[in-house]
Amino acid sequence: MFQLFSIVALFIAPSLGDTASLSRAKALKFALNSFIQYSPDWSRLTSAISVCAWIKDIGSSPHRAFFSHYSNRELLILADGSYSCIFGSCQHWQSKHSVPKGTWHFVCVTWSLESRDYKYYVNGVLLGTQRTAEGRSLRTGGELSIGKWIRTSSSHDFAGEMAYLNVYAKELSSSEISSMMELGMCNIEVDVHESSRVIRWEDLLNQSRSGTITDVYLKNCLDSVLASAEKKLNETARELTETRAEKERIEEKLSTDLNSTLAELEETQRRLNSTLTELEEETALKNRTWDWQIFLSDQFLNQTFAAEHSQLLHSTWDDIAERLVGIRITDEFIKLSAHIDRDEDRPWSILYSENYFNETFTRDMADRLTSIWEGISEKLVGVTMTKEVIELLDYVTDKTNCGSGGIPDDYS
Repeated sequence: MFQLFSIVALFIAPSLGDTASLSRAKALKFALNSFIQYSPDWSRLTSAISVCAWIKDIGSSPHRAFFSHYSNRELLILADGSYSCIFGSCQHWQSKHSVPKGTWHFVCVTWSLESRDYKYYVNGVLLGTQRTAEGRSLRTGGELSIGKWIRTSSSHDFAGEMAYLNVYAKELSSSEISSMMELGMCNIEVDVHESSRVIRWEDLLNQSRSGTITDVYLKNCLDSVLASAEKKLNETARELTETRAEKERIEEKLSTDLNSTLAELEETQRRLNSTLTELEEETALKNRTWDWQIFLSDQFLNQTFAAEHSQLLHSTWDDIAERLVGIRITDEFIKLSAHIDRDEDRPWSILYSENYFNETFTRDMADRLTSIWEGISEKLVGVTMTKEVIELLDYVTDKTNCGSGGIPDDYS
């Protein structure tokens, strides 16, 4: 089961971009004469430093160092909490604290140029303070050795497990160290001192190793990583569900708005087409020339205009207008046609209009003759065509753009 947790953690945590959390679940197990040694950048650490780590010591030799900077004990920390050094001056703490072998404990040392105090903490408890020389700062450069006292025999090597070792470019306070202790070694939250974390545990895990150093996953910490990963997955799933719901809501609204807009556009188009039709009809009406003088003929004068009269004005020309094309419309032609066509009661007097009289009849004239009275003759039904009415109609239409025609005085 523990192996399954390890495999799941290896795949889930990186997929969540949470490799730092996964590193909290990983410890390094050191055999004797095994160490990590390299030269980090110490430039930010010359005036203040704090070193903290979780340690499980199983060694039996004295002075087992897990952290060593420079050969002359510039900064040296032992695993059992019994001894530490700064600037070549060492202090024994064993009488104040005893850590049982094979148990995890939290070790921190702090110092700053300002305070000049080198403090040693185990499990959040201050074991003692060592005063340093005024103006003395930490040396830059040089090697850092994790798991071995630099340039000493293997009798001072660390043996055991180590987790979450970090070096901070600040002097951590007693309360800050107590808080770190209370959070525990499996805390996977972002380090509150991240901005000052110069040497990081996740980077140490990738350094080259000497001897036998193996990765060990801590089950309790893996459980925390997996719980955090599950929480983040659930949160992500919830966010995705909410995002999908919001997307569907937006799409539905856009679809509704689009359909509404399309309906409005269709209605606008319909109204526009209707308006254009009305404009065309109005323009056509304005461009017509009604020859009201024809109503002075015996066919219409003093007659109450009926539907039959309306029919005579336009429909009776449908079968003959095309035959007139090419003929010159003279007085003799009109009188002859009226005489020959007297049984049809066709109003030949219309041709006395200036639009036709003494003109060669054209196809446009034929179209005009068959359509000029459409839409207007029906409105005259019921009107008695007296001279006064005819003069009024002639006057009103002449005030717009209509002309007037005439009938010869001797026409009857």
